Amino acid sequence: MIWDHPANRGRRAQAFAAMAGWQAWKRMVGRPMDLSVYGGMSFRAYPDSTQPGRFVYFGGLPDYEEMTFMKRYLRPGDGFIDGGANEGMFTLLAAKLVGSSGAVHAFEAVPAFAKRLRENVGANSLRCVTVHEMAIGAEPGTVPFVVRGSGSRIRTEADRGSAVQVRLGRLDDTLPERPFAMGKLDVEGTEHLALRGADRLVAHGEPAVWMLELVDKFLHHFGSTVREVRRWLDDHGYDVVLYDPDHNRFVPAPDPLSAGPDVLAVCRRRRRDVEARLAEAV
Repeated sequence: MIWDHPANRGRRAQAFAAMAGWQAWKRMVGRPMDLSVYGGMSFRAYPDSTQPGRFVYFGGLPDYEEMTFMKRYLRPGDGFIDGGANEGMFTLLAAKLVGSSGAVHAFEAVPAFAKRLRENVGANSLRCVTVHEMAIGAEPGTVPFVVRGSGSRIRTEADRGSAVQVRLGRLDDTLPERPFAMGKLDVEGTEHLALRGADRLVAHGEPAVWMLELVDKFLHHFGSTVREVRRWLDDHGYDVVLYDPDHNRFVPAPDPLSAGPDVLAVCRRRRRDVEARLAEAV
């Protein structure tokens, strides 16, 4: 992955050296360290976390296609929704791009991750960020949540071990009345439920772009499939595409989806404006 990652073109030796350095720090020192990310922002790297390694190994842009899209598309003053924020990898990048006049709403259900998310937000004095310690879905309430590294999720019958009770809410009930340029949903198989809890937003074409992790084996646990989510998005006026950063354009997402980058769902009636922003950025 380090060799093939597009962010490591021309810097593979540095990437392998950085990997060795981080692994040595984790094993020999074992204390958190502060990484410099996104041109001067601070990210607290905990040895038990999977997030810092992605920064270190992949040239500061772990999700290269999606993050390159964000850098070219988002503007100061924009609104951004981060569903499944973890420790803040996407939250920090979005906050840097939308600036103090923008608004980032970050949702994280796991208490330990939410604490680290707040640390990273506070360390960078990001007043544009609001942290919501909750899961997102189709109905409000409380749910058991299993914590399994980066794959934490609402508990299912297939999960074993302990769980924590977390608050569950709907995006429509939680978010303020304002425009949102982009939303990210990485919620381990409940993406369709989170979308159903955003009916009001979606009906208004908000946000113009969703970034979604759609994986059948995760969605199956919660009664859905990739094909059903794609059909729902199409019925609600969104085109499912991939972003090609080398040519700065959208390309059709294959059916069925193969393993790879997350998909983007672009509001059909706002697509021309989204593409105009991309053209301006290059």
